[in-house]
Amino acid sequence: CIKTRKKPVSDVWSHHKAMCTCHLANIAIRLNKTLEWDAQTEMVTNDEQGRMMQAREQRKGYEIEVSV
Repeated sequence: CIKTRKKPVSDVWSHHKAMCTCHLANIAIRLNKTLEWDAQTEMVTNDEQGRMMQAREQRKGYEIEVSV
């Protein structure tokens, strides 16, 4: 917590995993397909359309550079 400087109940990485699960479920429901997920690369592996729904083209001037 910024105000009290106390450690939060949970960490950002567990929330990231939880949100990935929610997003994948949403994509699978929209496509009406079973999706396979590679946890290492965080990518859908068996469906191109599902993989494309994981991200969208960033608006010009607001790009985020990701280094791996």
